[in-house]
Amino acid sequence: MSTAVLGAAGMLAAALVAGPAAAAGTGTELVGQALGDCRAEFTLTNYTNSTYYQPDWWFASEGLGEDGGTPPEAPPPYELPWRVVGSTGTKWAFARWIGNPPLHSEVGEGVARYTPGGSVKLSSTAQPDGKVSTATIDVAAAENPVAPPPSAEGTYTIWYRIGNGTSEKDRVLPKSLVVTGCKTPGGHGSHGGHGSHGGNSSHSGNGSMSNGSVVLDVLGTLLNTGS
Repeated sequence: MSTAVLGAAGMLAAALVAGPAAAAGTGTELVGQALGDCRAEFTLTNYTNSTYYQPDWWFASEGLGEDGGTPPEAPPPYELPWRVVGSTGTKWAFARWIGNPPLHSEVGEGVARYTPGGSVKLSSTAQPDGKVSTATIDVAAAENPVAPPPSAEGTYTIWYRIGNGTSEKDRVLPKSLVVTGCKTPGGHGSHGGHGSHGGNSSHSGNGSMSNGSVVLDVLGTLLNTGS
């Protein structure tokens, strides 16, 4: 066998072992994972040089469409959790942000960050390896409004997306996630814990029983003293 043939065979074998070159990432990626105990973790990978991509989430019962995966498109007023957030520079509605402080796209050290009107232009591939950030939420501890009852199996179906950010092509369309472990022996959702908060949304229903409990304690003390 000639040297040329052997050389070509060796190059082919090396190529097969190495495999195809990994493609550089572009835009943003958002992946949700159910952790059990009614918690979900979200991983946002940012390949851009923008920090303006911020995901939101909602229960399937709060969305439109047969599966609840469609955000409302009608003009305001909206029903919570949906609201317009002026700081996003958009005119459509968002639900709850993911985590507190909210999860958003991040830029690594040494990467020139995009700023509107600045000298650094937006790049969808500024971070080829991606800058990863994560956040975990307790779905049953949702606010504005509170979580609906879980399914008979102790699950929730939620939806999440990246609906804002500098470039539409770099956002993430709505995706669903089934969150498990959301039913206690009493038939309610899981413990409170660290739920996500709705960013700049207006808070409603903030009343609590704390003041009433203090009054009851005082009355009990007076009655015991007078007996």
